Amino acid sequence: MHQIFFSVKRVHLRIVEVSKGLVRRFGLTPARFDLLRVVGAHDPHPVLQSKIVTLLGVSATTVSRMLIALEKLGFVERKELKADPRNLLVSLTDWGWNRLDEALVGAVELGRAEYMARRGVAFEPKLAIRRLARLQKLLNSMRRIYGDGAPFVHPWRDDDLEPYHYTTVVRGRIRYTADLVKARVQYDDDDKRR
Repeated sequence: MHQIFFSVKRVHLRIVEVSKGLVRRFGLTPARFDLLRVVGAHDPHPVLQSKIVTLLGVSATTVSRMLIALEKLGFVERKELKADPRNLLVSLTDWGWNRLDEALVGAVELGRAEYMARRGVAFEPKLAIRRLARLQKLLNSMRRIYGDGAPFVHPWRDDDLEPYHYTTVVRGRIRYTADLVKARVQYDDDDKRR
């Protein structure tokens, strides 16, 4: 294994541990938090389970198992799609929204996740911001080169006036949209064109 691969793997494992600490008190894991965020981003419409697979960039089996567990916890509900009973429509329950909102406020809005990310690259805030930007650009480049097309629904905001950032992948191309509502419309339009 190349030293870079080993280092990225080790950083990933540590970040998962840090992320667990950020969302544990809300009854979530980092993976469940990401899944709930993806489902919530499509509100008020349900999202196809197959689309969740694409958006998270994980296997259909993994998503199915996670959704079964989240359904048992009362966070999501799944309904058969009339046109294709093998594919399910997924939406958040009120309890799921409650958990997601609490986790977003607790980990994101209060700046805990941002603080941990900055702390990972520098203790001086201005230097940390610049380093994080460079690191994100490099990691995005690596993801593209290795063919990772999973998008990221970005809940962090620089201030209360800036809308949430949203990233979509359509036919292998990444689109960045500043407004979450526009991103939802893009998804709907892209689905109609296919």
